[in-house]
Amino acid sequence: MNGSNGLSVSSVTGISGSGSGSGSGSGSGERLRILWLWPDILNQHGDRGNAMALVRACGLYGIEAEVTRVNRLTDDLPIETADIILIGAGELAVMPQIVGALSKAAMPLAARAENGGVLFATGASGAALGVRTRKVDGSYVFGIGLLNIECNERETVLGDDLIFDVDMDGGADGADGADGGGGADGAGGAGGGANTVFGIQIQMMDVSLAAGQKPLGKLVYGYGNNGGEYEGAQNGGVIFTNALGPVLVKNPWLTLSLIRMALKRRLPDKIADTLRFDPKLFELELASAKAIRAFNQTKEKPK
Repeated sequence: MNGSNGLSVSSVTGISGSGSGSGSGSGSGERLRILWLWPDILNQHGDRGNAMALVRACGLYGIEAEVTRVNRLTDDLPIETADIILIGAGELAVMPQIVGALSKAAMPLAARAENGGVLFATGASGAALGVRTRKVDGSYVFGIGLLNIECNERETVLGDDLIFDVDMDGGADGADGADGGGGADGAGGAGGGANTVFGIQIQMMDVSLAAGQKPLGKLVYGYGNNGGEYEGAQNGGVIFTNALGPVLVKNPWLTLSLIRMALKRRLPDKIADTLRFDPKLFELELASAKAIRAFNQTKEKPK
């Protein structure tokens, strides 16, 4: 449905999954409200697949997914009703406009993340959530400061696979330990286990974490934030990763973790019982992760 206010709302009713695991077809009867910001502007690297992955996971676990697209930078943002807010990867050139639109709702965004909501940003769009970004011409773009990170635009773009281990605040238990992506199916990275993320990165900026800023994960393979040991950043429900792919398509346990984070404030006991990772539902994704890990063990780390 397209509204005159520039918002587009679609509701997809969850359908039971075909797997036999503890979570499939649970039919919780609940609704996940996804706010998808400016997908026609932040449209790089197939990141619209992250919204599709959330809807698919909801369907497999019997949850209704309602997706609200915000189409125009001038539109009001219905932050208060969102469970998960998606900010897809975009060009650094549009970050001043993105920051301008986000700054109008910076306080509600921070409050929503502190009260159980999830704000998930990928690629260069993470710069909008940080403190500032230094462009190659020496100018600065200031972000909204939800993450204590600083970014520096690269003179050359780096592209490679990206693998990192995650210890995510409030959501990592969505992988359910050995029953998750890193069990015998081989999805785990070197030393990673169930909470290993597989993706790619097309790096337009280096990211530095300020003292006290928690990274999203520890690098297993790839360049990560800046060629060091860390990848991404997290401050409670505010999550940034350089990982593309789309990352939620390639890592269904992470998708479930975000859903758990977003819904456990309203349904803590019910969500813990129904959203357990079932590898039978995601055999293709796990096989892909196994192949990626094997291939990357033959490669040198990028410099």
